[in-house]
Amino acid sequence: MELPSSQAAEFHLLVRGNAWLRLPGSRQPIAIQGGDFIAVLGGNEHSLSDQAEGQVQPIGQLADLAALEGYGPLRFGGDGLPAQLLCGYFTFDRSSLHPLLSALPGVIHLRGGDLPQATWLQATLQFMQHETQAARPGAEAVVSRLVGVLFIQMVRRFFELHPQKAGVLGGLSDKHVGRSLTLMHKDPQASWTLESLAREVGLSRSAFATRFHHLVGQTPMHYLTVWRMQLARRLLADGALGTADIASRVGFESTAAFSKAFKRVTGKTPGAIRAGHVER
Repeated sequence: MELPSSQAAEFHLLVRGNAWLRLPGSRQPIAIQGGDFIAVLGGNEHSLSDQAEGQVQPIGQLADLAALEGYGPLRFGGDGLPAQLLCGYFTFDRSSLHPLLSALPGVIHLRGGDLPQATWLQATLQFMQHETQAARPGAEAVVSRLVGVLFIQMVRRFFELHPQKAGVLGGLSDKHVGRSLTLMHKDPQASWTLESLAREVGLSRSAFATRFHHLVGQTPMHYLTVWRMQLARRLLADGALGTADIASRVGFESTAAFSKAFKRVTGKTPGAIRAGHVER
């Protein structure tokens, strides 16, 4: 089956059998075995087939032909070896400035052998499989909440296996950098400087700056600015506060300075964010 590009992040658990995942621009398809979990977080077009160069059909056509209702199942194919997939998707605001989103890879592939040690992740996948198959009353509400849990457990497991890619999550686990991130998250309106943050976490200015950049992949002041703009964007969309109040809440003494910084980071004015939210 072929899945088009999407704002959603689609995931697939290969319950049994074998399959191949193909992504545009990739030289080689990815072999998937029973028990493997794969998530295409970038929303890219991709396809799944029983052979590395197997023919595929658009998922929309397959669903229409099967008159798919609810969770399915959707059955199709020929005389090849059978495979069973549990498919779903995550949704999040791709225009968000949240630092976690920038740390996520385009594709996460967790092999079945990686999951037995991740008890919660394995249990969540099994529970989702049971709920979708049983189709009992309340299944939709249960599955929707489990998908949120699945996202968290998936990200945790991926960064446990690839700590060098952890970015901000790696910083949170560090005694000194984690403390500085907590301070910025808890009190974004404070007049933080590189010196004051370094002093709070018990490091020299240069040692703190080097450690932070190594773990998080950006400077402390850049991280703070982006975090403030993420909070401001959320408050602007909410519409309960005026721009001056929002500017104060994220550490700016003047609306003009805040608006300039917001436009530099997001590419849009505060007014455009507020107006766009109202239009939707």
